[in-house]
Amino acid sequence: MKVLLLTPAPAHLYLGNATTVARYRDGLQRCGHLCEVFGGTSEGGIKQSLEGTVGRFAPDIVHAHDAARTGLQLLGLKRPWVVSLSGEDVHSLMTDERQGPIVCETLRRAHRVLAPSAECATLVEQRVPDAVGKIDVVQRAAVRLDTSGTDLRRSLGIPRQRFLVFLPGGFRPIKGQRRAMSLVRTLRAAGADVEMILAGPDQDAEYADLLRKEAAAAGGIRVLPALARDRMGAAYLDADVVLNTSTSEGCSPTILEAGILGRPIVAAAAPGNEDLLRHRETGLLFHDEDELTRQVLALYRNRPAAGALGVRVREDFQRRFSAEAEIRGLLSAYAAA
Repeated sequence: MKVLLLTPAPAHLYLGNATTVARYRDGLQRCGHLCEVFGGTSEGGIKQSLEGTVGRFAPDIVHAHDAARTGLQLLGLKRPWVVSLSGEDVHSLMTDERQGPIVCETLRRAHRVLAPSAECATLVEQRVPDAVGKIDVVQRAAVRLDTSGTDLRRSLGIPRQRFLVFLPGGFRPIKGQRRAMSLVRTLRAAGADVEMILAGPDQDAEYADLLRKEAAAAGGIRVLPALARDRMGAAYLDADVVLNTSTSEGCSPTILEAGILGRPIVAAAAPGNEDLLRHRETGLLFHDEDELTRQVLALYRNRPAAGALGVRVREDFQRRFSAEAEIRGLLSAYAAA
């Protein structure tokens, strides 16, 4: 089978999407399928037209990842095509006054719609009744990253004994990083030796500037550009706790990546995150800033409990989110399309 995969561009701004699509490509190719990715160039890369790529590659199926940013391009395509959903598609854009109608039209006209969880599939069925009967639940895989890259502590001179909080993700409002701005100040007032690192691309320039100003004023917080892929595994291992502060997610790549490496995770009790983590069993879920602070402080004070949380989430993700199951789900959806 020849599969054309579409990913939002430029790739350096949508790293989670690019990582997911690259994993799809690699898994399909391991199964003997021929794949090509459209839209994966960074700024300055050679721009190609989708029509030209489809004509040249002649795919058997086209798979757009992220309905709002790539699926719209496939309306009217005279080939089988499917769309896989981002958390923003499901929890925000489908109900947005301006973008919602065209996103819902994309889901109505797709041959198959790939949802990351049963909960997401139910929401799509409620909002787009015409999609009922053509939704496939394809859970994302948790793949262990290489951990041999340069770690954050060594490169930034952070002492080994200091409690390091890592918050990766693109800088835009839906990712909610501002919810964590008071964390370090409050923990330090409680006597904790703690530092927090935010790392990600500037997906919303105004929001990113505000984050940097607030981090500088708070102290003990570093805001870094997105880390290279070969450094992310070491960065997760370096962290004493990994945060996710998003107001909604589909299936967070950062939670999957941190969890499969056995890192303790504190995440917002938001749609998507609650599908991945069970509170106090495989992670901690918070509802507001005070609860976030209390949970991180509890992990700081009880390192054995934090370690046990990491072991449980790794075992859970190994069982639930295999790469083989992900590719089987894709191929089943492609066959149905």
